[in-house]
Amino acid sequence: MKRLCPCFSLLALTSQDWTKSDERLLQAVEQNEPDKVSALIVKKGLCPTKLDGEGKSAFHLSASRGRLDCLEVIIAHGADVNITDGAGFSALHLAAKHGQSECLKRLLQERLSVDCTDSIGRTPLHHAAVSGCLSCSETLWDFKASLDVQDGDGETPLILAAQMSRVELCVFLLGRGANANIQDNQGRSALMLACESDSIETVEALLRGGANTQLEDALGHNAIDYSITTGNQLIIEMLQNGVPPDQGDATFSTPQESCSS
Repeated sequence: MKRLCPCFSLLALTSQDWTKSDERLLQAVEQNEPDKVSALIVKKGLCPTKLDGEGKSAFHLSASRGRLDCLEVIIAHGADVNITDGAGFSALHLAAKHGQSECLKRLLQERLSVDCTDSIGRTPLHHAAVSGCLSCSETLWDFKASLDVQDGDGETPLILAAQMSRVELCVFLLGRGANANIQDNQGRSALMLACESDSIETVEALLRGGANTQLEDALGHNAIDYSITTGNQLIIEMLQNGVPPDQGDATFSTPQESCSS
């Protein structure tokens, strides 16, 4: 049974309420001392979701730093797992953003919305795409994350992954049915941004995943126009002539994207 978290559900605690004990709680999380975290919450009546002057809390720090044992303690004491930090990120967003797949999975087991959005409309999968964490993306997929959600700029996780040249993430998303031809608010597709990033492997993965070379952005530019700006002749030839025959799924054998440990 969860204990009641000593937080006020109706009163917003601000940095003006911040005490030395609150700071010790943050330090205990940073140093991965779950027993000390529990003792401070119980004996000092501390609220692990209270935000400091920088907008972070012990709860959010546990998720972003990958302090799974501390996170377990805080959840067991009844913390509001939906609460956001000062920047509008939930613990789910932070775990995905920092590649903390174990903390991400533990939070999702609390039945949080896998597609919750931050202040700019990004879901945890958007953040996993930017961070390049394949294991986080796999965990989110296992919990039925939507692949094609667009953020406030119209960008999907695939568009962000392509822009960042996250080849294996692009392959992963495309292999699970992500739409390769969604365009952002400026009309840019994942393929256009991959061309702009000058990533041959990402362009090849997108073409194999059904990306349309003829789409145009808001200014009338297509993928070939984007590739011409970088001058990569191999990309230009792929766009004009198609990808070469698949030799043993070479595109799918790229090294695994690394996540934080």
